[in-house]
Amino acid sequence: MQSSGQKRPAKKELWFQCGRYFARTVRREDASERWAQWLRDPWVVEALNLAPRTLTKDDIAAYIKQSDQRTHLMLGIFERGTRVHVGIIRIDLDYAAGEALVNAIIGEPEHRNRGATTDAFVSTLDFLFDKEGMARVRASVLARNNLTLQYLLKMGWELDDAAAGQIKSSADGSMLDVKSVVWTRESYRAFRLTGLGKRILRRLADAEKAAPARKG
Repeated sequence: MQSSGQKRPAKKELWFQCGRYFARTVRREDASERWAQWLRDPWVVEALNLAPRTLTKDDIAAYIKQSDQRTHLMLGIFERGTRVHVGIIRIDLDYAAGEALVNAIIGEPEHRNRGATTDAFVSTLDFLFDKEGMARVRASVLARNNLTLQYLLKMGWELDDAAAGQIKSSADGSMLDVKSVVWTRESYRAFRLTGLGKRILRRLADAEKAAPARKG
């Protein structure tokens, strides 16, 4: 937990084991054409409301620099064994409010809908609640991205209608509805004790035993 007397949070170098994946702090050398290609994928462009443009490896390197790894964290999600970079997690910490905003994207299509997001989120939530002392963790989803929204609700996130809002479309300037989902420390701990929560934790433990992770 961040000390109230410390004005500037320490820089973080993170590494989490996440079942068949691992997540770690991104480095400048992680910038790649593969990553740039994710952000040109029509599904990603629509899901994240990105401006239609052709990004390059240099653009990704500049994006990485925006994360100070103190209160604005960026983690890469990598497949264990192959170490293929499959996605990213962005975390914005508000120590004063005891709240974190988390967003993740699985860029590699073959790793979507295979549990990668859930695997990565479990370790991330454990870190935010247990290590950083956050009281709440939020995520934002465009209302039109109903598949993702329903998936998050199934996984235990709760809708927070009071935090819902709108943003301007990067494609045509129209206003898009945004849904906010939240997990409190208490609701997350309770979810871990449910049947679904226990199954997820057991699957993660089995995957970790089957293939011991190596840091990378």
